[in-house]
Amino acid sequence: MPKRVFLVHPTPLALPPVDEAFKTLWPEAQVLNLLDESLYADVGANGELTPSLYARVANLFRHCEMSGADGIVFSGSTFGPAVEEGRKGIKVPVLRIEEAMMDEAVARGGAILVVSTQKRAMPVVRGTLDASVKRAGTTPPIKDIWVAGARDALNAGDSDLHDRLIAEQAAAAGEFNTVVLSMISMAPARAKMPPALAQKTLTSGETTVARMRQLLGG
Repeated sequence: MPKRVFLVHPTPLALPPVDEAFKTLWPEAQVLNLLDESLYADVGANGELTPSLYARVANLFRHCEMSGADGIVFSGSTFGPAVEEGRKGIKVPVLRIEEAMMDEAVARGGAILVVSTQKRAMPVVRGTLDASVKRAGTTPPIKDIWVAGARDALNAGDSDLHDRLIAEQAAAAGEFNTVVLSMISMAPARAKMPPALAQKTLTSGETTVARMRQLLGG
């Protein structure tokens, strides 16, 4: 019987990269997408999450569990604190899209570059990385960069410009052991990178699929 994994998305931009990761790395899984664009529509300008948003995220998880989910993935990095709270009452594994990627970045050792396209999500994803660092008991050098204009380009339908901006700024940031593309919507940008840079670049879809498959014994 295939494992049923629900992917909960606050933006349609996240659907293709996660779906592609599952099709490539775990095609036997039954993947079901649940999209609620109202979540991002109601986030504050600086990323503030209201009590209502916490409750709505928790309700989505309960819906997935009642629908027979073996595992749940939430793809919006901005909602990290709400996911942490909402998954406490859920009996099946619930993963934040970036957490497995951050654990992998720390496990590789050495300096880490965190590349983001959304300013309001940067403190959340950096917090996830810092938590991974603390668990590992290490102190790797870490640099964060924000790629100005990339998200606007993607929202306008110019995925090529989005990907090129990310690839160019990651290449210009210096030498790092691992590059982390912190939002799932950034994953296609790796294809625009020089081979040497692409090889040390992590995307959250791939690492999340590997983690969920391990948890569910797929």
